[in-house]
Amino acid sequence: MGMEELSIGATYDLRIAAKDPKGDGIGRINDMVVFVKNTKPRLGKTYKVKITNLYKTFAYAEPLDNSKPFIGNGSLIL
Repeated sequence: MGMEELSIGATYDLRIAAKDPKGDGIGRINDMVVFVKNTKPRLGKTYKVKITNLYKTFAYAEPLDNSKPFIGNGSLIL
């Protein structure tokens, strides 16, 4: 992926590198830290996310398909 600017509403592939205490995912797109809310992603996995809020040094995103939330082991609830 190039060094293009992130934009609200855009979708990206995000590799989960860490989790916060609630289990939400944290990754990086270019030099921007991205927090993925309302997920329980698996570390090291890549997910499609949509940027919802954008700040100077970080952003918030949500999983692209909210109807199938992620759970701790990386599976999807069907």
